[in-house]
Amino acid sequence: MFPGQGSQYEKMGQQFLRFNSSSNKYFEIAGEIIGKDLAKIINGQDLDSSLGDTRFSQISIYTLSCALFDYLSEDLSLDMKSIDTVMGHSLGEYSTLYSCGSYDFRTGAELVAYRGNIMSNADRSAKGMMAAILGAEAGRVEDVLKEYRDRVFIANYNDYTQIVISGYEEDMKNAMAGLKEKGIKKVIPLKVNIASHCPLMEEVSKKLGDFIDKNIIFKEPALPFLSTTEVKYTGKGELKKTLTGQLTNPIHWVDSIKLLLDKGVNTFVEIGPGKVLSGLVLRIARKNKQNVDIMNTNDIDDIEDLIGKLQERGLLR
Repeated sequence: MFPGQGSQYEKMGQQFLRFNSSSNKYFEIAGEIIGKDLAKIINGQDLDSSLGDTRFSQISIYTLSCALFDYLSEDLSLDMKSIDTVMGHSLGEYSTLYSCGSYDFRTGAELVAYRGNIMSNADRSAKGMMAAILGAEAGRVEDVLKEYRDRVFIANYNDYTQIVISGYEEDMKNAMAGLKEKGIKKVIPLKVNIASHCPLMEEVSKKLGDFIDKNIIFKEPALPFLSTTEVKYTGKGELKKTLTGQLTNPIHWVDSIKLLLDKGVNTFVEIGPGKVLSGLVLRIARKNKQNVDIMNTNDIDDIEDLIGKLQERGLLR
């Protein structure tokens, strides 16, 4: 599993890079593409560029996630046949497609850098916003949003009681007030000035599609790639549709994890900064009364724990 925007934090991955200096090449390539020293941005040493800026957060997460995946798959010789599915949350699908071999690192970095730029421009021009709804099931949220049809949308079904909504700023504020009036206490505005995963992203989606047409030739995924927007396994002929549609349609994380649980998948590895996806999977599995083993790569201790468990299972060749 590969995380999306919002999982970034200052100095992320620095312990890993200290012990695996060969992975710095990924950051050098990404830095060439964006015309910035990416390592300095991540370390908070670039006073003119913030890791919170969409232009830099997206490429930073992609770069670290890809470096971590290659460390596991190449340096540690992870048995690729042991992987049932690869998947990502929003931006995380770009790291996922790199892991599948659908494009090389540089091509993916150019695509992510372009995506970050056009979304950042939309940040400044659009009147949109997003908010997280905690402690309420999707049905309750959907009932309130009926009053704001075509103005406010569900963007993410993250777990059974964590929903993200997206839409026009003024309507969003009214909808948030309406949710609180219905007794939903935890309604938290997100620190973005954009309405992702809803129809307000139509123009951004079109620009991304044009860029893909002119610059990207996808290869067939070498690993089973599960689209968390469409909740289905997707091949190279559908990848453009998946990536452009992801901007205007909701992320169905709950249904995607439920699909895997129903298949009997019981081990999940989050590759990238943070542990957001690990927490979501744990709550979804508990709701379905299933025991799962969840590992991640957030820091050196987590990576060592992951290596130990993979060795125990004979999955590192």
